Amino acid sequence: MSTSHLVFTTQIEGPPQTLFDLVADMPNYGRWLPGSEAFGATTQVTPYPVRLGTTYLDAGSLGQRPGSVTEYNPPSRIAFHHTMLLKKGPLTANLDIHIRYAFQAAGSGTSVIRTLDFTIEMPFLLRIVKPIILSGLRKENIRILAELKRCVEAQPKTRTPA
Repeated sequence: MSTSHLVFTTQIEGPPQTLFDLVADMPNYGRWLPGSEAFGATTQVTPYPVRLGTTYLDAGSLGQRPGSVTEYNPPSRIAFHHTMLLKKGPLTANLDIHIRYAFQAAGSGTSVIRTLDFTIEMPFLLRIVKPIILSGLRKENIRILAELKRCVEAQPKTRTPA
């Protein structure tokens, strides 16, 4: 069993509530997050609107990830936990994944921190592929934050009345 902790940060020109709302609107991720090899869609979101304890199913070409919302504190924090049986060719691994977003106002925008804690269980001989799995996880997390940034910063800015 191997446990890893990864942290990804970005600055996005938009308010924390807007970012929180996009991340919490799980069945509508397609509005801002194109599919990838790792992510296809989030379905079976119950109950909706999302709140603490909401369950869901993430799916992509690598497999399905049943999960739940483990923290819900708008507009500053939201967290998820999901598991996955990864089967690709001769590789079989169990993944236990915790994702946490923190949104903090910073100047005219928001500092976004996405933390990924995951445990991989796989046969000893297949542990040589762990760096490949880590590389894929890093790439996907960077992609998610880049798409969130692109979506929010492409929205028209509203002026506050003087």
